[in-house]
Amino acid sequence: MVMDHEIIIFTTIFAVFIGFIVFTIFKRRKRSPKSIYKLIDDLEKKYIY
Repeated sequence: MVMDHEIIIFTTIFAVFIGFIVFTIFKRRKRSPKSIYKLIDDLEKKYIY
């Protein structure tokens, strides 16, 4: 019984840790408006002109 309790706690802590890592990666990848406009401009040059 003690072993099952430890596995449940470890799994919960591990899931929270993975979620925190994913959240920080997505937060860091947030694009500024300037970079979005540059991306759109580059795509227009590549596919339209």
